[in-house]
Amino acid sequence: MHTRMLLTVLAVVALASTATAVPYASGVSTAGTDVTFILNQDADDVTLMLEGGGTQPLGAMTKGTHTVTVPTLGTHQIRVTHSDAVGWTQLHADSEATNFWLPCGVSVNKNPLSPNYGKVYVSESQGGLTGAGRTTTSGIYMLNADTTDAGYANGGKDWGAAGNSSPWKSTIGPDDHLYVTDYSNDLAWEFNADMSSVTALIDASNKTEKQWVEGIHVEGTQAGGDREIYLVNSNYNDTARKGLIQYGLGGNATATSGDTGTQYIGPGYFGFYPRDVARDSNGDWYMNQFRSTAGEAPPLTKFLDSATLPINDADWEASSAYTGAYGLDIYEALGWIAYGGYYDGWVRIFNMADGSYVTGFDAGSRLREVAFDAVGNLYTVDTTGERLRVWSPGGDTLMSTPFTIVPEPATLSLLALSGVVLLWRRRR
Repeated sequence: MHTRMLLTVLAVVALASTATAVPYASGVSTAGTDVTFILNQDADDVTLMLEGGGTQPLGAMTKGTHTVTVPTLGTHQIRVTHSDAVGWTQLHADSEATNFWLPCGVSVNKNPLSPNYGKVYVSESQGGLTGAGRTTTSGIYMLNADTTDAGYANGGKDWGAAGNSSPWKSTIGPDDHLYVTDYSNDLAWEFNADMSSVTALIDASNKTEKQWVEGIHVEGTQAGGDREIYLVNSNYNDTARKGLIQYGLGGNATATSGDTGTQYIGPGYFGFYPRDVARDSNGDWYMNQFRSTAGEAPPLTKFLDSATLPINDADWEASSAYTGAYGLDIYEALGWIAYGGYYDGWVRIFNMADGSYVTGFDAGSRLREVAFDAVGNLYTVDTTGERLRVWSPGGDTLMSTPFTIVPEPATLSLLALSGVVLLWRRRR
């Protein structure tokens, strides 16, 4: 029963290649025939699309948590429509929940079948009293898609004692776990499913003397026996290891003692500071180089994957007229790669296919990392502005989230969570 229902939902998940999006439903749960969901943004119209062709209009709804009663069992959809002016605008007003002392990492869960779909994870690298008057603690702060507070976790680790650059950049793996780097100690950590504990994935024996650990990417899962982690060594002076290092963990919880990994990209390509990494569905790679002076290095580079390692040839390079590339992320539905500017607070977006400039906007002061959500909104963390902010590209959109309610002994259970099935932009 469970397998059949999950496969049904997977079959309908699709993103239109020309779409942008603003609103979507996440955090779906059920109690009896009541369905609760979170809207990340105000919606012009919300409708329950019932199995068999019926509809249940809900009208306009504000962002936040809503509960509605579904009249029948089966597979239904929450359809959301909204219209905004085209152009990047801040989606949520600044609040206490989005205020941090030193936010250096951000990730958003993009898996529509995850119970954490839409959840935001902010790495608070050094707790303290913010300018707005909030006292924070080093660790991971979680927010819902509407930026309301969803809790705090440290995994049982004293991140404050680890140093003022820990936790650092982050990613969410195929196993739905949060992975973070520890820039103070050049380590990488994995949080378990409920964020109650962390595991150090590498130790001192897995590094060379000068290796820094800043960015992270994860492929495969431990349960599947094929997990690999990729760590960005950003040390300018490490001419032997600068770039991307691969560790094949397989089914192990940690890297094998003494295994210093495989040089995957670099060091020959990088003249300066690579700081972050992303990989697309074709297996190709995107990395940055951090510079303050124009003309010294391309801020973004695409590398085609290769069986011959290490990779040191670029597929394309973005114009070196742009500087300050600190964190990056990709949004494949529109072919976008974005980076956050460390010196001017600008987000700059480029074409994934050829590295040409697409657009940019002022997002703050000193951006450390950026992350797209599943529908194209962009999250930024700013250490001078002490803020997480969410930015929407706007446009006319239609989005549907399927869910299935089936009878079980003494209860009804939600089997399929939050799948984005259609995005439609009408405005050009």
